[in-house]
Amino acid sequence: MSLPIEIELKFQVPKDQAARVATEMARGSTSDAPARIRMVAAYMDSADRRLARAGIAWRLRREGRRWVQTLKKGSANPLERFEHEVRRPGPTPDASLHAGTEVGDELIAILEQARAEGVEVDVRFRTEVWRTLRRLRTRGATVEIAFDEGRVLGGERVARIRELEFELVSGRVVPMVELASRWCRRFGLVFDPRSKAERGDALADGSPLAPVRKARALDYPVDASAAQALGEVLDECLAQVGCNMIGLVEGDADKRVVHVHQTRVGIRRLRSALRCFADWTPAPPPDLVDDLRRLFTVLGESRDDDVLEAGVAVELQAAGAPRLTMPSAQDVPDPVAAVGATEAQQLLLAWIAWRAGLAAAPAAGDVPVELRDQAERRLRRWHRRIAADWKRFDTLDEEALHSLRKRIKRQRYAVEFFAPVLRRRAVGRYLERLEAIQERMGRLNDLFVARSRYQSLVEEEPGAWFAVGWLVAQINALLIVARPELGHLAKSEPLQARGGRSRSKPRPPAAPDGWTIQG
Repeated sequence: MSLPIEIELKFQVPKDQAARVATEMARGSTSDAPARIRMVAAYMDSADRRLARAGIAWRLRREGRRWVQTLKKGSANPLERFEHEVRRPGPTPDASLHAGTEVGDELIAILEQARAEGVEVDVRFRTEVWRTLRRLRTRGATVEIAFDEGRVLGGERVARIRELEFELVSGRVVPMVELASRWCRRFGLVFDPRSKAERGDALADGSPLAPVRKARALDYPVDASAAQALGEVLDECLAQVGCNMIGLVEGDADKRVVHVHQTRVGIRRLRSALRCFADWTPAPPPDLVDDLRRLFTVLGESRDDDVLEAGVAVELQAAGAPRLTMPSAQDVPDPVAAVGATEAQQLLLAWIAWRAGLAAAPAAGDVPVELRDQAERRLRRWHRRIAADWKRFDTLDEEALHSLRKRIKRQRYAVEFFAPVLRRRAVGRYLERLEAIQERMGRLNDLFVARSRYQSLVEEEPGAWFAVGWLVAQINALLIVARPELGHLAKSEPLQARGGRSRSKPRPPAAPDGWTIQG
């Protein structure tokens, strides 16, 4: 049996770098020589994807001459997933061998329910790969590197596999991430948080490219420390960013605009999280924050151009505007190139490494924070600032409205981040009002951007005055609607922290680097 937790990072290898990676993998001393093995795996599930929907992957794999049955379940953490392996005498799966583990018992319950309903669980997709293994010792960790070349087969659909995995064998996780970062820089690797099971399931379902990943609700213990809560928040933000970045790199043209938007949402949420937990947890290095802001800005330029072309321009045509040369920003960056660039990939790994070391902070002598009380106070203070802006709403200029929009957005994210320690009913009502006014303010910002762009055209194309006039009218109408909606939010009852007993036992003290495996 393997360890119950697998800690690894997975990357896509560019086609033009495959030979170089293979050469590097072939290096090694006699005592640390790489191994090459043929692996064929069958992944089980029902036609309605019961295991996949539960986040479970159950496979039977032939590795050379031996058979290994594996059960996995992922988490929001980009590094960590449950893994339980057992040897098998042949190609017959047996779920009972995973009994006694939390995920194993969940698997058995799903299979029993499927059997009771007459639903068959059988092979849903397969993978065929040649794997080259190499074990490296880096400062503070022993890491196994696997280079997989092959394919995944889902029905009649086939997708190429060209992946490099870094798995922690023993030691600390940060040195492993740093090792992966060096290889990323050398070979232009692209971080991919998806497992083969996720790729195979999507392929069998007719969706071979990476899906759009939206933000998901958090569920940490009500008695979590500020550092623990921030760790959960960062896991969620980094998962959203990483999944949408690989979606952009894979190049689904139909989803490009949404992938750009959701990548920016994930970055914005991450930056907001730092503000929400400021003074309660260690701050990241300033260069990490600055580089993240730059990537956000680059993607923002692309997003503004998309909104103008696919949104405002279409509305103007419907309103009867004269045909105009589309006002495009100069030198709009290519978002695919931006997120696939080595700098962006290095930045994502640097954030993953920083998050991995965050759990060690309380042991360094930081004063513990009563998160429930502190979160309530911070939210109340930020709410009062929004309420003050509402009272002077009619006097706010464009810059002040932009600042108000950012405060509203930050408040929404803060409520979502702190939701596990707040009273649920109050959170739901408050979020509804936040989302309503956030949508209005976001639309208002798009109209301001469009007005500025069309305003720059009026000297060359007098017909642009129609667009400017229409946009001014839309802005004024939106301001009239936004004011009372902001008032509903401003008059909301203050959020309160949850009382009573914890929903779960306190977590044990963290290891010095967040996650550590003993060899």
